Amino acid sequence: MKRLVIAVAVLALAGCGGEAVVPVGQEAHGHGASSAAPPVPGASARFNDADVMFVQMMVDHLQLGISLSQVGLAKATSQQAKDLAGAIDVTQREELTMLKSWLKLWDKPEGDGASLHASHGGQPLLDDKVINETKEKSGAEFDMNFLNLMTGHQGAGVEMALAEKKDGQNPEATAYAERVVTSRQGQIEQMLKIISGP
Repeated sequence: MKRLVIAVAVLALAGCGGEAVVPVGQEAHGHGASSAAPPVPGASARFNDADVMFVQMMVDHLQLGISLSQVGLAKATSQQAKDLAGAIDVTQREELTMLKSWLKLWDKPEGDGASLHASHGGQPLLDDKVINETKEKSGAEFDMNFLNLMTGHQGAGVEMALAEKKDGQNPEATAYAERVVTSRQGQIEQMLKIISGP
């Protein structure tokens, strides 16, 4: 499992750089960040089916990522893993608010996550059952399981974002997809370093 996830992540990173995911001075729960929340970026009314599908799937993807990051915050024993979980939690909550506002603007439903993934010929790597099973682990075993799951989950986010960059029309959605590719690849790179150890 460990080798499989690492191989997938390495392929996702091939030829691409990444950004640091935990800003200097930011604690696991987002302390140290600006106290004033930035305004939620709006989206233009010009969009196509690929934009809608991407945003709907990302809403489901982000909700699952937040659920897993909350478990990581509560149970991780490695400070690196805990800090990463905190940074992911803060970032993805902001993104979720933004994407939900876009769907409302476009008069589109948030959709059912399982059905959206099934329509693309597969199922998400992460679901409530997997997250609940992860809660049963502890110590170093939990940390490794959490990092492996989050690595695969963020890799799936990169794949969705690349599809949006190729097929999407909405400028804000495609710009967001570009940010997803960069940020998630950075997170994957950090997680691989933690998994590999010193």
